[in-house]
Amino acid sequence: MKTFDRSRFILMFTCALLVSAALAAGTARAEQKTDAQKASDKIKQERVELLNIPLVWKPTVTISALGAIDLSAFQNAKITIKPFTDLRLKPSEIGKNVEKRMSEKGLLVTTRDNVAAWVTDKFGLILREFDVPVVTEGGGMAIEADIVKFFVTEESTYKADVGLKIRLKSKTGDVVWEGMIAVTNKRWGNSYKADNYYELLSNSCIDVVQNLLKNDSFIQAVQKNK
Repeated sequence: MKTFDRSRFILMFTCALLVSAALAAGTARAEQKTDAQKASDKIKQERVELLNIPLVWKPTVTISALGAIDLSAFQNAKITIKPFTDLRLKPSEIGKNVEKRMSEKGLLVTTRDNVAAWVTDKFGLILREFDVPVVTEGGGMAIEADIVKFFVTEESTYKADVGLKIRLKSKTGDVVWEGMIAVTNKRWGNSYKADNYYELLSNSCIDVVQNLLKNDSFIQAVQKNK
């Protein structure tokens, strides 16, 4: 008959408890993620959302809240907006997150929409909100433009750069004015959020039109050719 070895039982029981505790601790550590890992996972999920996203008109400023502009030169004028041309090398790219903590390579923001068509449409919309007479056809003058810049860089802040090379044409098709209108806008915002890109690009389009309407040589060309 075997005798009960109490010491051996206690030793084996203790070892089992230690192994169980070690396994539990290992599992807990495996399940736990650092803040950096969680942020990385979140960015990976959001990255999908910011590839081939639609362009959304989302300004945070209103035309009525902007300073007054003398629009007397546009009385009795009729302006047609011709389709703009996108001269950028990568038309689908509209932004990039370059924060080192987010990704060593940076995170692109791309759109599936036609940027040139979108900017053309919004340019006409903004002019109308400024009470500039815009017509779809039969205008005495026409505006056309080349998109040179249309991009948001996100680092410590969001920074948008939008630039249009704009031409004003007479009824006969002659270029009566040409100039580069470029603006830069900055704002704070949560990292890699589509709304922040939308808001800055929309606000910058408004600024481009506003700066055009304040341009003395452009106003003179309108007065001479309306």
